[in-house]
Amino acid sequence: MRVAICICTFRRGELLRNSLAGLARLKFQKMAAPEIEIVVVDNDPSGSAKEICERSANLFPLRYVVEPARGVVHARNRALAEAGLVDFIAFLDDDEVPDEIWLDELLAAQARFDADVVSGPVLPSYAIGVAEWVKRGGLFDRPNRETGSALEFCSTNNVLIRSGVFGRVPRFDDRFQLTGGEDTQFFLRVRRAGYSIVWSAEAIVCETVPKERARLLWILRRGYQSGNSWVLSEMSIDASPRTRALRLLKASVHVYVGMISALVSIFYGRAPLTKALRKSCLGAGMLAGLAGRKFLAYQSPVSLGVASTPEFIKRSPT
Repeated sequence: MRVAICICTFRRGELLRNSLAGLARLKFQKMAAPEIEIVVVDNDPSGSAKEICERSANLFPLRYVVEPARGVVHARNRALAEAGLVDFIAFLDDDEVPDEIWLDELLAAQARFDADVVSGPVLPSYAIGVAEWVKRGGLFDRPNRETGSALEFCSTNNVLIRSGVFGRVPRFDDRFQLTGGEDTQFFLRVRRAGYSIVWSAEAIVCETVPKERARLLWILRRGYQSGNSWVLSEMSIDASPRTRALRLLKASVHVYVGMISALVSIFYGRAPLTKALRKSCLGAGMLAGLAGRKFLAYQSPVSLGVASTPEFIKRSPT
């Protein structure tokens, strides 16, 4: 069995170093150790991650390439091209450190459920300086499920994909270059093509949450972006009147419930209030998407670079 582990990176050397160090600790208990190659795609034309990759003390072959076309879509598609003839492709973000049995558990779940795609939990690892109310409030927590649970879609920050999927499903869509959500749209297409996506609760990675992201305005902005990119993904696949009407109703409910909850949450602290406002922002982003407005979160040269986007809406925002 051959597996390519793909990491896209952009000017985050220390985080990438930690991620590669985590991969060096991988071990296999349930499955026989596969042939592994690590593919690092550097979206910085200057090749700033080259030295880190060259000095990485890894047990597995590492292929380093530069993708000069800015943006996560280009970087991910380049990773797929560089992976070559393998049985499975795994994606990991450059600010994530995998548990030592991460890949073992992904492969075990794939074999047990004969799955085409397997995804797992992403747990927050808070940097120094993140406020306690953010940690206690679970603002960066994601939902967990039982191993084997069927999913309608997932994301690329912790996923294993059978390589045959790419024979029928086109790669990441560059129409989402400036908005994000290209991974959501890709996996929606995967399910629409009849492939199975399952969950592995034991395949854990930890994602760094820096102080800059643990702020109210960043969280609300991300909520708006998540709602907007979700609708763009959904409409690119099914823009029927029924789907649009249903999404309009759901988006309006998000805004209304979020605002009512915000009024109540004023008396319960910052975290509940932030969650309520985020829900309204999610709905507002959906409404904007339905109106044809795109939130270009990655329009600037810096934000176009590949960087992890720890979205708290990595499930269908129904």
